[in-house]
Amino acid sequence: MKNKFFIAVGSNINSPEGFSPIKNCNNAINELSKFNIKIIQKSSWYLSEPIPKSSQPKFYNSVLLCDTNYNVKKVLKIIQIVEQKFGRVRVFKNMPRCIDLDIISFNGNVKNTLLLTIPHPRMHLRKFVLLPLFEIDARWLHPLLKKNVQFFLEKVKCQKIKRLKID
Repeated sequence: MKNKFFIAVGSNINSPEGFSPIKNCNNAINELSKFNIKIIQKSSWYLSEPIPKSSQPKFYNSVLLCDTNYNVKKVLKIIQIVEQKFGRVRVFKNMPRCIDLDIISFNGNVKNTLLLTIPHPRMHLRKFVLLPLFEIDARWLHPLLKKNVQFFLEKVKCQKIKRLKID
């Protein structure tokens, strides 16, 4: 059985190798394909301020619609391997990062463990996730809150975000 899921991709600093945030994200996206994760669709890039607000650089964000035969635990492991390969360091919460890959939704399922919460617990509060998600699937429905992506977009108006015309 194929599993369809969404991954949020983001970055706000150069990688240890000096790659720009978008270049590092694109490299990580390409790496996911090597693990038999098929990228069905990718949203545009969006530029947004960090949440919570801070003096760190703005984030580049996109959302991917993916397909794989792996279960969600295996996908999480792959994502962590890719993040590590591309320089992700976790020292403190909400720190600047050269790559951030988050499973947003997996087959419309709900999962809550110490390692993983699906759907992502704050995705419905993040315009930088909602706008790219809406671009890919305007009818997406939050499996716990039973509201569609449009509903949440109307609730989070204060976050500054800009769609970029780059690939």
